[in-house]
Amino acid sequence: MTSGLSSHLPKALVATFALALASASCGVAHAEDAKPGFFKKLFGGGSKTETPPPAPEPEKKPATKPKPEPEKTATKKPASSKPPRVIITTTGGKKVEIGKKSAPAKTVAKTETPKPAPKEEPIKDVTKSSASKDNEAPMKGEFKEDDDDKTVSTEKSKAVEVLPANGGWEIVKIGGRDYVTAESIRNFYNPVYGFTTFRIQGTHFWLGSSKLILKAQIGSQEMLINNIKFILSFPVVEYNGKVLFSRLDLCKLIDPVLYPSHIQNAEFFDTVVVDAGHGGHDAGARGIYGYEKDFALKMAMSVRAALMQRGFKVILTRATDTFITLGGRVAIANQTPKSIFLSFHFNSGGAAATGIETWALTPQSAAATISRGGGYNVNGVTGNKQDSANIALATAVHASVISRFKFVDRGIKRAQWSVLTGCKRPGILFEGGFVTNGAECQLVASETYRQQVSAAIGDAVLNYRKALESAMAKR
Repeated sequence: MTSGLSSHLPKALVATFALALASASCGVAHAEDAKPGFFKKLFGGGSKTETPPPAPEPEKKPATKPKPEPEKTATKKPASSKPPRVIITTTGGKKVEIGKKSAPAKTVAKTETPKPAPKEEPIKDVTKSSASKDNEAPMKGEFKEDDDDKTVSTEKSKAVEVLPANGGWEIVKIGGRDYVTAESIRNFYNPVYGFTTFRIQGTHFWLGSSKLILKAQIGSQEMLINNIKFILSFPVVEYNGKVLFSRLDLCKLIDPVLYPSHIQNAEFFDTVVVDAGHGGHDAGARGIYGYEKDFALKMAMSVRAALMQRGFKVILTRATDTFITLGGRVAIANQTPKSIFLSFHFNSGGAAATGIETWALTPQSAAATISRGGGYNVNGVTGNKQDSANIALATAVHASVISRFKFVDRGIKRAQWSVLTGCKRPGILFEGGFVTNGAECQLVASETYRQQVSAAIGDAVLNYRKALESAMAKR
């Protein structure tokens, strides 16, 4: 279960890149950025296929997800103190036995029944365009953050304005909000990724190469990069046959993930502040085999061990079953130099709710992914200074865990949780599963599971620091 809300609502796959890319120039990638498998190497997982699929995926209706329960102090004892025996299977095929009792539990997995793609929808493949040649130089030029993005109305508008090209970028203003064309994105990152596929079929869009596959759907806020789910701030739209991404999503998500070596304000860190959610009278969610506060503390201790084994210093916000205010947790992070911040929680919902999700702070001029996540971030908050680093860190941790275990990927999301809004360090909130789901709570209650996930998180933090090495060196 996530923490509370602030009172203020307001080398290639992870600089704030100007558009609100606020003054980073778009230059040629470093030599290391062009190495194949960069996303998988640094962030873990991703697609196992070398090329994009020959046919688009069928259109799917989003599954209804139960909302997490708000934080509250539980008073009843958990139903059981000892979980039954569980077996989890890593993506490498290794089976790990958990617990001491009876039958193993089934690994949580996403199962989908694909429908045949409609034949009547034409496929638009513009890879033959001169703009997509592998030897094309990246586009030059800067975008300044547009004042309209800071005061954009939440009301829909049909007004459309095609603006003159800015440094080679095609910009379309719809309802007062700037969008960039998918062709522009393809052209700019092509020298790094060497895209061979640019496909539109119906409402589905693919951009792919042997290094990266990006999938999106017109009208949806979900985007997949190498099969890792991201939740955009605004839906993908279509105008005049072109697929458009919001300029805000380009600079606050796509660019930091695809171009981590150019993140601005990246600072070297050797310390990780590990925050175990809840504690003391704040029990968090009541799980089938225990309370969230206890699982969060055990996970924090396990992550601490994994990080120390990898050479990091670790500061715990709490090491016992004590209550620490949300502001107190943020203060610890802000007072710790050369650090990043990781807050650990476990989710609650209906019995069928399952999966892993990772939260980064909502960018200014965007709304939270869920209704109780702080609403529209009008004026920005302290933590927004780390927007690019936040999403890169979230990508590293989320992808590392999702790629190693067969969990439902609920995505990398946005919210204005209190432990993120005031944080002056790069920080994320990680939800390690649903304690209200029987099978998933069995995993959460198991020491073996926590050690396995902690190892993945430890590797992710190392990979994150490596991804930002050149950006840190510039400072």
